[in-house]
Amino acid sequence: MLRYLLDAFAGPASGFMYALLAVMAFALAVVVERAVTMIRFRVDGPAVVKRVEDGVKSGTLPSLGNTPLEAVIAAGLAQPTAELGWDAMTAAAVEAEDQIRHRIPYLSAVASIATMLGLFGTVYGLILAFGALGDVAAAQRAAALSEGSSTAMATTAFGLFVAIPALAAHSFLDGQARRLLAAVESAAGRVHVARKAAERA
Repeated sequence: MLRYLLDAFAGPASGFMYALLAVMAFALAVVVERAVTMIRFRVDGPAVVKRVEDGVKSGTLPSLGNTPLEAVIAAGLAQPTAELGWDAMTAAAVEAEDQIRHRIPYLSAVASIATMLGLFGTVYGLILAFGALGDVAAAQRAAALSEGSSTAMATTAFGLFVAIPALAAHSFLDGQARRLLAAVESAAGRVHVARKAAERA
């Protein structure tokens, strides 16, 4: 099948094949960039919150990194009261969500675009195949029909070859983003409770 797809890059479907290849390269770049970013954003949320809670009780706040979770907590700690801190963490959480989810929706768009390009190539191949019935001599009709059908099948196959992994990557990365955002929300809530308790004490 690989040989069949490679041959399609030199046939009538070459325009569609190269367009799909460009879409695939874009999707691969997004997946690599987001995977690296997700790894960089990972932090032991409960451990960070424990350090902050201990710092709130003792009055010496710990230094925090620049991951979204730590940035949200730092925004809250920069405020003088728990309520102002909660408002600041809410605003910072919006920015954190944008950081975490950045570019992930592109993969869903890639899956749709690749499928549509494959379908467009299929229609083009069928037009070539049926057009051959009246445009060429009877002896050449079989070859023309074969070429048109080959174009249709190659673009369909390659479109799905690009779309299915892109959709799978989107689902996986979206799940990772949801986990990170849940950790951010949980950490912000625990820090807010710790500050409220410290203010009452």
